[in-house]
Amino acid sequence: MSSSSSFLEYAHITLSKQCWYMDHLLPEHLIRITWCLILMCIYALIELDYLPGKQWKIRRDLHTSSKEIAYYIKSSFLNMLKWHISPLILYDILLHRPNLHIYEAPTWWTLLWKSVGYTIIFDILTHLFHHLTHIHPRIVSFFHRAHAKHHASCGRYVYPWNGFYSSSFESFAGLIFFLGAMIPLQMDPVTRLVSILYIHFVATNIHSGYDFPWMFHNWSRIGRFVWHGSVGHYYHHQFGRKNMSTFWTFLDRLSGTYYDCVSHLPTHPNEFIYQRQKMMRKLK
Repeated sequence: MSSSSSFLEYAHITLSKQCWYMDHLLPEHLIRITWCLILMCIYALIELDYLPGKQWKIRRDLHTSSKEIAYYIKSSFLNMLKWHISPLILYDILLHRPNLHIYEAPTWWTLLWKSVGYTIIFDILTHLFHHLTHIHPRIVSFFHRAHAKHHASCGRYVYPWNGFYSSSFESFAGLIFFLGAMIPLQMDPVTRLVSILYIHFVATNIHSGYDFPWMFHNWSRIGRFVWHGSVGHYYHHQFGRKNMSTFWTFLDRLSGTYYDCVSHLPTHPNEFIYQRQKMMRKLK
């Protein structure tokens, strides 16, 4: 028996016996927050030169102190506790009625396409939200102010530990996006958990401020065409009204907000040189 079939059989038995527990949303979101903190700490160790990889940093001229890193990780953690975990605890206490569900163990194909589909639906929601917060600040000034805190952190640069550094409203909106994007896909608990760990892995990398060669947008020309990656999202934090989708480039291309960062980089995207005035002139 192959290892993959053994895993799926085990998952099926586990779901059959413990689905009353897995059907709760709270455990998987506690796992999600733990996963986010682990990824933040790994990047923090790279930033502080305890782990290799500093040569792939996009802005090598910028440095973050351990005190700043600790502040943003603490703030992001408290935001997730207050606006992601607390609402789910209240939901479990006041509204959730656990029912016995028997789920079929997902195939590898199901895990793959639903995880990718999750990022696409999440992108649609966040792209629309970014349009409100960046393109129409006079019409919805509240949304503009709510999103400004995320961009103000670390001087508009991106680091993995400020991905969840945001206003209370935006933090709660993030929870709604995470949950809402799952509904059309009708995910079973295992697929939900895999998808939510996957989306936070790629989101942390995109917010990392590092451009490692193993990241998806560096795989090929197709990867650079369809995926923003860490460099593409860096430009969003610099210009605001560009690259407003978190992951995929399609909506930005359709709405005219796409910024082709590769054409403005030197021969290799990891050899990034920051030339703000030159780029700003090209945007005008």
